[in-house]
Amino acid sequence: MAEKVTKLAFASRVIVMLLQLLANKLIPDHKADVFRAPLDVDAENTWLDKTITFALNGFRHWDGEYFLHIAEYGYTYENTLAFYPLYPMLVKSGAYGVHFLLGNFMNLRSCCLLVGVVLNVALFCKAANILYALTQRIFNDLNKSWNVALLFCFNPASIFFTAAYSETVFCLLSLYVMLECSCQIRVVRAAMALALNVAARSNGLVNLGFPIYFIVRKFILKQSSLLRAAMKVLCCLVLSLLPLTFFNFYAFRQFCAVDKPSNHSEVILDYATERKYVLSGYRYGEQSPWCDDNFPFPYSYIQSHYWHVGFLKYYQWKQLPNFMLASPILLFMLWHCIKYLYNFLANLLPKYPLFYLVKEYKTLPYIIHAFALTVFCVFFVHIQISTRLLCSATPCVYWFASDYMPKSLEKFELRSKAGLIFLWFASYVLVGTIMFSNNLPWT
Repeated sequence: MAEKVTKLAFASRVIVMLLQLLANKLIPDHKADVFRAPLDVDAENTWLDKTITFALNGFRHWDGEYFLHIAEYGYTYENTLAFYPLYPMLVKSGAYGVHFLLGNFMNLRSCCLLVGVVLNVALFCKAANILYALTQRIFNDLNKSWNVALLFCFNPASIFFTAAYSETVFCLLSLYVMLECSCQIRVVRAAMALALNVAARSNGLVNLGFPIYFIVRKFILKQSSLLRAAMKVLCCLVLSLLPLTFFNFYAFRQFCAVDKPSNHSEVILDYATERKYVLSGYRYGEQSPWCDDNFPFPYSYIQSHYWHVGFLKYYQWKQLPNFMLASPILLFMLWHCIKYLYNFLANLLPKYPLFYLVKEYKTLPYIIHAFALTVFCVFFVHIQISTRLLCSATPCVYWFASDYMPKSLEKFELRSKAGLIFLWFASYVLVGTIMFSNNLPWT
């Protein structure tokens, strides 16, 4: 089955890549006033570079520009600190390896784009297999597991799992943490995966709840002592927070330390002047006020200062199209999560002992996690990212959707709830790929 799932996942990526290629060539790119990684005009542009640009350039838009810039140049501007380091580090390592092998046949910029896309395709195939294994572990239903894998491969945020975004590596690590916790809870493995998860995206911290829940569950089921459970929780906390601590220390050294010399190329300096960006290196005047905080963590400041992220800050009439874009997944998730949790709290909790509920209701922590993320999306984030955030962070999107799928394709009808799910997923794959590839607002 693993081979079948891998083939399905790879085929879905090929479809997205072909759609991107067609859209990027047939429709001119929208000239949005957004960050574009500065281009070194003096860099040699070979036929290989032109081929990579022709085939894959539609995958470098929006946040992809930031990730590829970090991979190529590092954290040169303060606003780049909003993007966590794991994915750009992986891209940088691979790109430098390819550049070393090819030498002058391909410049570093093209190497970063190529590696960024190829890496995501490979990780996506692995993530599909882990999701299949997790679903089979929880539900023990081969038909449901296959439908879940199928839905994942053509999910509404599909373009972001191939473009130069961190969604794929984050999704893989999140699913691995969940699978590890649902099995034996090998604490060191779970904690290391969680540490990488946190290094991939800021909301990786939420996944810390999984090892804690399953460790406490073992204690409730009398499979572990209190001391042993407490030590495991402490181990997970310490190991998982190490990358975040190192990244914040690095950010402080880059943007707050007065003795940190800058060594930027002319193209980086010129773009900083043009866009009025804060450069890493010497701190000037009142720049980077987060440096003076008692706990100088840049992420919340940068999200608020550069993107105006905060409680209800996105609730403006001009954002109505983005709310409409996010409404299918938000309404879908809120309805199913509330329905599940209401039934659990109103009908099950009063009737059955906690021991029984914790043992039998294996989906409970996943539903709570999905509900928390959905509520967070509603109130705090740029609402249009809800689709990619939820599709990459929780398996519940696919578990809920698979409940509407028929046992076999012969029984599938377009005029049914399964048909609505199909139209939703397919239209978002098609429209999302076309819009993203042409730098149109699909983020």
